[in-house]
Amino acid sequence: MPLFVRINESARSIVGHADLGIKLGFAMPMQAAIGTDLPDPEENEALAELEDKIIETVTYGAEGIHVLTLTNAAMKELVFYIKPGADIAAMHESLRGLDISHDVQCQAVWDREWNTFLQFLPDRDGG
Repeated sequence: MPLFVRINESARSIVGHADLGIKLGFAMPMQAAIGTDLPDPEENEALAELEDKIIETVTYGAEGIHVLTLTNAAMKELVFYIKPGADIAAMHESLRGLDISHDVQCQAVWDREWNTFLQFLPDRDGG
């Protein structure tokens, strides 16, 4: 299944930052199945407002950086690296409490070396 990746290239300069060791992900399972391996364009576009709310919530509730947005036919996930101490459960509950049509899932794990981000980061020469 194809995966569309949006990378925050500005995060390249702080990869592995000692204070930002928690990888925080918010995922929204896609609901529309169009019988292909590609996300439904209308549903993907409809998630833009929810993406903005997630970024706003994390920006307000944690110190960190949004590094990736991953999209395929099954889900869309926003990935952040944040400092310890944020109330992740409260952020998740506030997002789940919105009047929205998509479930918002949350996962936070230690990733001090930013391995997830590095997995998607291309070489500077584009390779």
